[in-house]
Amino acid sequence: MISILAGNEKIKKEELRNRCALEKDIVLNFPGVMAFFQYLGLVEFKGESVIPTPTLNAVAEKEREAVIEFLVETCINRLVEDGIFDKDATGFNIEKGHITIKRSAFPLEYAAVRNFLIMTGALEKASNSEICVSSVYEPDWTEQLSERRKKISLDQLLKQQEEQSRRGLEAEEFVLLFEQQRLPDKARLIKRISDFDVKAGYDIVSFVSGEDKQYNRFIEVKSYIGNPHFFWSENEADVAKLLGNQYVLCLVNYEKIKQPGYQPDFIVNPYKVIFNEEDWLTTTAYFRIQKI
Repeated sequence: MISILAGNEKIKKEELRNRCALEKDIVLNFPGVMAFFQYLGLVEFKGESVIPTPTLNAVAEKEREAVIEFLVETCINRLVEDGIFDKDATGFNIEKGHITIKRSAFPLEYAAVRNFLIMTGALEKASNSEICVSSVYEPDWTEQLSERRKKISLDQLLKQQEEQSRRGLEAEEFVLLFEQQRLPDKARLIKRISDFDVKAGYDIVSFVSGEDKQYNRFIEVKSYIGNPHFFWSENEADVAKLLGNQYVLCLVNYEKIKQPGYQPDFIVNPYKVIFNEEDWLTTTAYFRIQKI
């Protein structure tokens, strides 16, 4: 089919269908082949015509084995890009020493692609519910799966960070307005400093009362969903310990932030409260290990 298509600007589908019927000892499922080629980016369709892409013309110049190798590698790339192996679909068979793929990983619409890979030897049939990856093509699978998972992990991390940043900013703006309304005469002096002083260890500078002349209420804002919880950096904890009663931890329930009359929880001297009282459970998220 590649030989027939190569070098043509376009060919009628009916002509291709007839050509398939005339080839001796070769049986081609024309609709299947066309769908397969389109999936691999080798052809495009315009009405009743099939248009070969520059990729197909380049492939046609290769030797037979190189053509098969190209088709297999392109299949692997597309399958991984489509994400059908993202959810625990692959594993490693210790006895056979091969990467394995669950048969269930291939949706019905990908059955022809799976069968093509088995036919070419890129995948090997197994007696159980798994298919083995041929050692010849194992590097291609591992490279593509690694790149895919790196991209997914990075995208998920960026999305998570963006969402956390957005919620944190909304919580800070909420607390800033809350403080300004609490002390209207000092409103213009109450400021959110987290945008330009990330090392301060707190987000908002305010006053305990309207009579105070100097800043004496340093607020660190933490938003949460569900039960009250937060992550505290080493710098924030150190500043809280240093400032004592002037340091205030403000916990904002993000799910209630837009409810009329909602008031967040303010904890004065949180270092003392958290580490000396039994109402809080502190856990270490990770360990920093250094050889001495």
